[in-house]
Amino acid sequence: MIRRTPQLLPALRGHHSCAYLTTIPNNINSSSSSVRESALWENLGSAPPITTLDAASISLIRRRLLNASLRPKPPHLHFTYSATTQVSSAAVLLALCTVNHQPHVLFQERNNKLSSHGGEVCFAGGKTDPSDLSFEETALRETREELGILPERVEILGVLPEVPNKGGTLKVHSVVGYLGNVDPRQLDINRREVHRAFALPLDTFWKEEERMPVVFRGRSVIPSYRSDKEGLVIWGLTAFILHEFLCRIADARND
Repeated sequence: MIRRTPQLLPALRGHHSCAYLTTIPNNINSSSSSVRESALWENLGSAPPITTLDAASISLIRRRLLNASLRPKPPHLHFTYSATTQVSSAAVLLALCTVNHQPHVLFQERNNKLSSHGGEVCFAGGKTDPSDLSFEETALRETREELGILPERVEILGVLPEVPNKGGTLKVHSVVGYLGNVDPRQLDINRREVHRAFALPLDTFWKEEERMPVVFRGRSVIPSYRSDKEGLVIWGLTAFILHEFLCRIADARND
């Protein structure tokens, strides 16, 4: 059963892919510019809080996401949006899955022939449709269209704070879900939009050699991560959303 939440903004018609979801917002609160490279991952600790996606671990993730959402937003999550252009909404699915008995995060590499952000890494997602009754439904619909994953297969674990696209004209809502056992190579992907699906072990993001701080526009330090493919980096808004998720589930203060 999908939890229904009210639609906050008018939706735009038509099919929309996750093309714009790979770009980091340029309106991050200026206080984030003081973040030091060495401090970027300090809230993660030295190891992921879970090593398996069993019932207890799923419960921990669900609890920490919920409790984090009840706390005041930290400065780096205060954004401004366009005052001159109608702000629309989108949703993505940050999908956890089990691959070879280990916790993984599912990603997709966009078709490199696409005119916008071709060949980049993102989560499944896109703009809301008038028929969507919640942001969860948007994320699940887009995931089905792009990766062939049925909505009933997804166990919703929580949500992350909304973040803007680069221009501040779009509010992106991130839904966290669990898919169970997955072989990314067997997914029925939409070849027009998706080159391939792949999954990375959750503990990858705790390894120093797999993550890289990037100075954005000379004022903010943001995370990026290596993928499973030489030269292909998880960056921009996708990395920003991933990092926020990792920090929330790693923080014992959210128990």
